[in-house]
Amino acid sequence: MRRTLPILLLALALPVHAREVDFDPHPGARVPDVAFREARLAEFLGTRPVVLVLGYEGCVNLCGTTLDGVSLALRDTRLSAGRDYSALFVSVDPRDETAPREQRAGWHFLTGAEPAAALAKIVGFRYYYDADSGQFAHPAGFVVLTPQGQVARYFMGVRFDPQALRRAIDEAARGQTQGTFERVLLLCFHDPVGGKHTQAVLNGIRIAMLTLLALAGFLAWRKLR
Repeated sequence: MRRTLPILLLALALPVHAREVDFDPHPGARVPDVAFREARLAEFLGTRPVVLVLGYEGCVNLCGTTLDGVSLALRDTRLSAGRDYSALFVSVDPRDETAPREQRAGWHFLTGAEPAAALAKIVGFRYYYDADSGQFAHPAGFVVLTPQGQVARYFMGVRFDPQALRRAIDEAARGQTQGTFERVLLLCFHDPVGGKHTQAVLNGIRIAMLTLLALAGFLAWRKLR
């Protein structure tokens, strides 16, 4: 609680539009088949899960750091891009539509501000353009989609646990999506400083879920007595 209070006070002190920069998770939502300048989104669906990062190529700090973090975690999963998953970076910036494409091994870069906005809305990626700085304010993290295009899991921050990511990709491959209750716990347990979902966090989530299930069973038993 002591650690949470300063973060809460800082959030309340931010401008309203800045507080709206966040992920608004929609587990189970199905992404639209939007057409980007390079390809339709459907071309990356149907056979394998998708690791989806939204941002923009002019974001030299946060987006680059996030991409590095996702790439490192994917490498350490020992899964292969193109075989076990597809990795997409989608730009929300119309300026990227005519800019040189970034080249990064294993990644596909897609541009088109309108289809990106439609995709961002479905997955709950809230961002806005700041005219004074010429930059986009947006959250850090990424989304895992099932092969059928459903939102399976969210990872917030810039550094990620490879074991948790591999499990998320494996579960997404089987069509499993993140439950609403687990999503709330992930947000509550998420470390905003380290930006990492550790194995201890995930174990804590499972323990909390089992505890609540046991409590619900006990209350149901008491009613039947």
